[in-house]
Formats: sequence, structure tokens, C-alpha cells
Amino acid sequence: MNVDTAIIIITHGSRRNTFVEDMEGVTKYIEDKLRIPVYLSHNEFTEPNWRNLVSSLLEKGINNFIFALAFLGRGNHVAKDIMGSFGVNEFYKWVEAQYEGKKLKVYFTRPLADSPLVKLSLLYRISSALRKDNSFNFLEDPEEIEENSMELSRQKVREITGKDGEELEIISRAVYASGNLEIARHIYISKDAIEMGVSALKSGIGILTDVKMVKAGLRWNAENYLDDAVELAKKLKITRTAAGIRIGLSKEPKIVVIGNSPTALVEAIKMHEEEGVEIPLIVATPPGFTNAVEAKERLISTDIPCIVLRGNYGGSNIAVSIMNEIIRYARGKNG
Repeated sequence: MNVDTAIIIITHGSRRNTFVEDMEGVTKYIEDKLRIPVYLSHNEFTEPNWRNLVSSLLEKGINNFIFALAFLGRGNHVAKDIMGSFGVNEFYKWVEAQYEGKKLKVYFTRPLADSPLVKLSLLYRISSALRKDNSFNFLEDPEEIEENSMELSRQKVREITGKDGEELEIISRAVYASGNLEIARHIYISKDAIEMGVSALKSGIGILTDVKMVKAGLRWNAENYLDDAVELAKKLKITRTAAGIRIGLSKEPKIVVIGNSPTALVEAIKMHEEEGVEIPLIVATPPGFTNAVEAKERLISTDIPCIVLRGNYGGSNIAVSIMNEIIRYARGKNG
């Protein structure tokens, strides 16, 4: 920074020493971060008064001033007492001005009330008080939390989609798992998809997943062949997830749950259409901007029973939540 520029913090001022000590701490913090001198001044009640400080610095040949206004709002002290003394009414802009007959350039920061950090700081401090108040209680019982959240999710999903019954439950579970109400508008459930999934599970047909995260989240024994797919992926020049799906479906029919990989979904569709592999249900929620949308729309156009989160939305947690709801139906609602 130029040697002819001064940074001056201006506060309202107070007769209490504690106020001055607090503001000196703020000034030192800023000075340490900037590694240049920062002056603390006040509008009234205590010294140094900003007017005297500016006069003194002008005498020393300093004619560029950055004024950091340590006020909350744009009241008369800011508009009239301080900025008005320079004939200035703009923030965040270098402006030519005059003070005591001398030409100078000034730059004013805005008061603090519109800063998101100030708002956030106040919010945290108020929240801290509420947390300490025994009359302000959070739900702590896991079952109560889940049921309360699910009921709120059902209400919102019903308003958005008009769905009811099993479809309402599946979409509500997906919304609950993702925390994103918007996906309720984008979940496609084909005719008989839920019934086919439940019947397949009851008849002993297994579940095949694209990634381990989906397998880990399911409340049913599932298969994943990602670790066995390296050589096949190289040989066929496809992704490991696609190769894992090919290995799994080559053994016997399975429900396919795709939470992450569009290429795995494409491979399942190819095996069904080109090789006649039977797939009783595909749950598909892969997210992304490359292949994901196209792969999911391709699935919807086939005769495979499916539950699909359309668009760029997706994620393994959503696929797991949908499939676990079908598992719950297969086990008799409370499984």
C-alpha cells in the first residue's frame, strides 16, 4: 500500500473503557492480518477523535484515507457527522474530497449490518442461548426423529405429486434421504414396478448393485462385483461398474440398483435388450451431467419395470432409500 494512504477505523465511541478495549482488540487483529498500520478513532466521547486524527495525518502529507466504518447501520453519525464532513455519499469507491480546505481522496466501507458474517454471528449467539434454555428442546429419540421427518416429508410430497399409498412412501423416503424436496417432482415409477420388486424378493431373486456404497446401505443381502471386474473392464473397454453389472447379470436374473454409475445402467439395459437377460426391476438414481440423464431416459423407454430419479439429480443414498422401502414391503411393511 502507498505510504501516503491511511486506514482509519471509526467507531461511535463510548466513555466506557471496556468499549475502547474491545475495539483496540479488533484493530490489532486487522493490523496483524494486513501487516500495515491501522488507526483506531471515534466519533464522540473518547479520543482519538477521527477529526483530529485526519487533521494530524494531513499535516504529515497523507492524503488518501480508507475509512472502515465500525457502525451497524447507516444512521446520522455515518451519513452526516462523518461522510457529510467530506461531502461524500458513496461506499466502496475512491472519491475526491476536501477537508479543512485540503484536497484528499477518501474510500468508505459500508456499515456492518448488511454483512452476512455479522448476521451469522448474531444467529449463532442467539442459537447458543436457545440451546442452553431447557424449554427449547430438540428431538433426540431416533425413532421419533425419523417418524416426525417422514410425516413432514409425506405431507409435502402429497401436496406436490398428489400420490398416495406405496408410491407416496417411496418418494417420501427418497426426499427424506436426500433432504431435497424438489426431487419429488422427478421420480418416475413404472406400472407394476413396486409389485415386481416385492414379488422378486419374495421368490428369492437377489439384488445386484453398481457400487459398494449401495450394497452397504441395503437391508438385504446384495451382490457387487466391482473388485472382480478389472480384467473384464480392460478386455471389453468398459468401466469397472459396467463390467461388474455384466458379471452379476451373467449368473442369473437379479434386481439391479444403480446409485452412482450411468455406464452400469447402460450395461444392464444392453444385456436385457441384446441378450435377453431378465431383470425384474431396476432402481436407477445415478447423478451427473454426462450420460446420466440419457441413460435414465433410455431405461424409462424400455419394458423393464423401473423406479427412476430423472434429470441430473441422484445419488447412492437415494437408490438405497427407495430399494429399502421395497424390501420393507417384501418383509411385510415392518421389516
